[in-house]
Amino acid sequence: MSVTSTGNSSLDNITSSYQSTALGKTDKEDALGRDVFLKMLVAQLQNQDPLNPMDGTDFSAQLAQFSQLEQLITLNDSMESLAKSFTEKSEGDAVGYIGKQVTGNVDIMNVDQGTVSGGFYNLGQAADVMITITDADGKTVKTLYAGQQNSGSHLISWDGTDNGGNAVEDGSYKYSVLANSGFGYAQVPSTVTGKVDGVTYNNGNPYLVVQGILLDPKSLTAVVNIEDNNGSGSTESALSYLGKTISSNSPIVLVEEGVVSGKELGFKLDTPENVTLNIYDSFDELVRTITLSADDTVGGENAVQWDGLSDSGYKVSDGMYYYTAKTQTGFAKTPVSESVSGIKYLNGSQYLVLNDSGRLVAMSAITGIN
Repeated sequence: MSVTSTGNSSLDNITSSYQSTALGKTDKEDALGRDVFLKMLVAQLQNQDPLNPMDGTDFSAQLAQFSQLEQLITLNDSMESLAKSFTEKSEGDAVGYIGKQVTGNVDIMNVDQGTVSGGFYNLGQAADVMITITDADGKTVKTLYAGQQNSGSHLISWDGTDNGGNAVEDGSYKYSVLANSGFGYAQVPSTVTGKVDGVTYNNGNPYLVVQGILLDPKSLTAVVNIEDNNGSGSTESALSYLGKTISSNSPIVLVEEGVVSGKELGFKLDTPENVTLNIYDSFDELVRTITLSADDTVGGENAVQWDGLSDSGYKVSDGMYYYTAKTQTGFAKTPVSESVSGIKYLNGSQYLVLNDSGRLVAMSAITGIN
């Protein structure tokens, strides 16, 4: 931009000063308003009424506004630099997972020069399996009929061709696994657990290599403390609770792949009395009621087995559940006190995994640390 003034040395000085400091500035900065602001200021001074010139206070105020504009532009540049630095650091953090045991959701297979990275899924019980593979636009390119499969972990065998037998283009493809165990087809979460052997990059994004599967760090659901070759425990920087014994009155029951993690549902009574255990899902919906008479309880620690079935007799959906133990006089305590063996990531939140019972505890629900 070229800003000129005529017959006014003060305006010439302002203009020359601006042009010298603005030399080398980018168009992006000018788009923010510095250029336009100064042009308007100079035009205002050039065209003011000589019989009623601008008050010095007003002129100082406008110069102060220009100074604030300069500071905002500098602040914007600093924020962009900080954001870029944070992004680069986040990608570099993927290397920190090497040697750790992780669990993550997997629903992507990558095709590179005709070679397909393996897909993965787990079955809680025997079921008839169908796999759908879609491209980046959500269009189905291949449907695989795996047939009847036993419970356990399974790899997906895809040769990189579409339904017409033609080789697909290189890129990332999303897959979904549907399983029918006798109650209709339902989507099966595909997860992989194992030691991180390395980090690879695809399209500029880092992926963890776990059992030959590429795992997005953003898809992690658990990071478990494992021992290295020297027998010393590795420390997960995200939490300092690993290996410590914690106490809580709000244990969380996790159901994964139709299996209830952990042992019995525990509660504590002062004396034997009638108890009603109510089990709720994460939406506070009651899914199961278990009634115990005073003859079935004792003063002290009590425990009840839950088979993962709802009151209607069907298996509950995978997810987190909590329970209450209601008595004739109120609610019994449901305390747990165990060492932390791992970290679980669910719905964007971190939970501590208790070693013996397999229960989860939210950090906000911790009542004591040993």
